[in-house]
This record gives sequence, structure tokens and C-alpha cells, in this order.
Amino acid sequence: MRLYLLRHGEAENQSPTGKDFDKDLTEHGREQVERIKKRLMNDVTDVEFSVFCSGAKRTQSTWEIIAPVVNVISLDILDELYLADQTHLLNFLWNNPNQTNSILLIGHNNGLSDLASYLLDEQIVLPTSGLVIIDFPEAKQLSDIGLGTGVKVGKCFPVE
Repeated sequence: MRLYLLRHGEAENQSPTGKDFDKDLTEHGREQVERIKKRLMNDVTDVEFSVFCSGAKRTQSTWEIIAPVVNVISLDILDELYLADQTHLLNFLWNNPNQTNSILLIGHNNGLSDLASYLLDEQIVLPTSGLVIIDFPEAKQLSDIGLGTGVKVGKCFPVE
């Protein structure tokens, strides 16, 4: 079982509506995600994903950029993942009925960094458009993952 945690690219300072939820990616943020897309294009061509994406504009824009290179079994865009903390994300994964071998979770900090830190039992700080890949060699289902059960098999932070 493998978990890919992807933080959205750099976001606008303010949205046209004034709501944080509606902030889109900046041009720099789009360039960051394009670099992650190239990494994924080389590494995951034969991987089938269940994708879970926050409903926020910036995470959906991140997904739209990388979608052409990701082989999707299922896609869920969920408002409940917007600014979700580690506890919420962990409970979401534990209780998720989609038990595929590869999960891509696109979301926000601090939740994603805290979740990665918990699962790896080491400090992880994801920058904008940061990706960390965690393998769970002993897990048969998502409910088996927990503190320190993950093994980092890759990380990719965009080169500025």
C-alpha cells in the first residue's frame, strides 16, 4: 500500500471573492505543479490511483494540471478535506471504503505535513507543491496505518 501526499502549488494572496477557499494558483504555483507532473510522468505511468482532493480551488487546479499523467480508478473532490488537520485526514483514510494500493491525497498544510510526520515518525514539512511518497509494507488496508508504520520511498519538492 502506498500513499502519495501532495500539497497544492503556491496560491494567490487573495481570491476575487475574498474567501480563502476560492484562492487559485499563481503562475509560479502552476509552474511548481508542472515540475511535479513531470516527476509523476516518469514514476507512476503503470500505477492506478484512488485520488482524493480538497474542494478548494487551488487543490482542484493542482489536480487539473497533473491529471493527464495519473491513471485514475476513482476521484473524489471533497470539501471536508479543505484545511483538514492530521487527525481528520487519518480518520478519513482509516474509514475510507476505497481500499486501493495507491492513494493520492491532494490537500493543504499543516494537515499534510503533520500526517506525513506522524506516519513516518520524523519531521516532514511539505512546501507548496511538495510531494512525499510513503509505503506501508505491513498494511493490508488503510486502517492498518499509524504512527511510524510508513517508510518514505520518495519525496519531491519543486526546485525554485
